[in-house]
Amino acid sequence: MKKEFTDHSAALRLDLLGFNEPCFGYYLCKRSDLPVELEITTWVDLLPYDSSSCKAPTYQQAFRFFREKYKLEGIVQGHEDSAVYKFTIWTYLENSKQLRYAGYEYPSYEEAEKSCLISLIQIAEMLKHEQ
Repeated sequence: MKKEFTDHSAALRLDLLGFNEPCFGYYLCKRSDLPVELEITTWVDLLPYDSSSCKAPTYQQAFRFFREKYKLEGIVQGHEDSAVYKFTIWTYLENSKQLRYAGYEYPSYEEAEKSCLISLIQIAEMLKHEQ
């Protein structure tokens, strides 16, 4: 089940970008001498213990967040002739969409998905900084 959730670093960056949806996962740091852990729970209004604690969105929630808030769509696709995966990021402008970024080749869908998410975060951080 843990592979359904974004990692801690991405979750913190999503929080800074304005992600604020109910989640079933949380990264909690209960004591500074312990690592941050993913906890899956039904608590939706859990307050973080410290600044390294945050909600843990699923990949599906994160990709929806970028489509709705930043008009960015990340798509991961496999290639018919080989066992590699690539991603593309599209920007929606009024009634059309434009290619924003095309990723490299990855040996697994999960690696391409994680790299796509990181690229979406970086693009959204640039867009937020420009505002």
